[in-house]
Amino acid sequence: MVKHGKPSWNTMSFLLSLLPIEDPDLVVGPRQGEDAAVLRLRDGFLVAHVDPITTGVRKAGYLAVHVAGNDIAVRGVAPRWFMPVTLIPAHYSEADVEELFRDMGAALREIGGVAIGGHTEVTPGLDRPIIAMTAIGYTNGRVISTRDAREGDHVVIIGRIGGEGAGVIAWDFEDLLLGKGVPENIIKRAKGFIYDVSIVKTALAVKDYVNTMHDATEGGVIQALREVASASGKDIIVDADAFQIEKEVEEISQRIGVNPLRLLSSGCIVASVHPGNLDALLSRLRGLGVGFSVVGHVVKGGGRVIVESKSGGRIVVDTDVVDEIYKLWNQ
Repeated sequence: MVKHGKPSWNTMSFLLSLLPIEDPDLVVGPRQGEDAAVLRLRDGFLVAHVDPITTGVRKAGYLAVHVAGNDIAVRGVAPRWFMPVTLIPAHYSEADVEELFRDMGAALREIGGVAIGGHTEVTPGLDRPIIAMTAIGYTNGRVISTRDAREGDHVVIIGRIGGEGAGVIAWDFEDLLLGKGVPENIIKRAKGFIYDVSIVKTALAVKDYVNTMHDATEGGVIQALREVASASGKDIIVDADAFQIEKEVEEISQRIGVNPLRLLSSGCIVASVHPGNLDALLSRLRGLGVGFSVVGHVVKGGGRVIVESKSGGRIVVDTDVVDEIYKLWNQ
């Protein structure tokens, strides 16, 4: 039986071997950790990505736009064109469907995106909506790759860790949180985190300071670090005590027994930065009013994340992470 979440890269490598994936104009195709495909055009590059929203319900339309758009932005490219495939449960009302599309429209307007096509249907057997969103951008400049982390780089976490997961849980599992004693004001603030998951503005503002950027989505920042390390063929050493986690995320995570570092984290960027660019990057982030954590560095290795703590503990992550939010859907 397959497990929840992303298949292992060994499994994906086999599955991809069943598909034709070679093309002279495909600069970056299906590779572990890479956020988006890159296609060479005559005078530039087309950058494309598709992502599904499968674990959120109430704000699935809003999240679908921003989660897909973020993966274009961390390439250093503005997301522009979007194509949603919207699968709707049979028990949904017309008002429910309208809410999904209103939320998609609001998110698109926030980042200057437009819908250029897609597909919508009522699908038997679903208990919640599934939206698979394709996002596309274009550039004739630099395209950032996940695999470009270099030995000696600092590792910086930009934005709110676990905010997307806390927001989804606050919207979709509010009764559970109340039953666990989470205060209503914490739940209310966490719901607001859903509206702060776009990293488009931040990523485009800092793209000239980084060697690589990666959007922390399923599996949280630990999985994102793992994907950067694996794609780059390096190890990443991080200090467990250096991650700055906001109190709302901490409160919700502790009460329901999930690890915020392994929780949905769209709105959060994992970046590797040359030491000579670190001060300029941090200054830019302060100017933008964006929070950050300098958590570690890149070393020679083969794709591991080594999490160390002041207490002397050491955890080696050398396999992909299953997102903590699946624990709630499995209850």
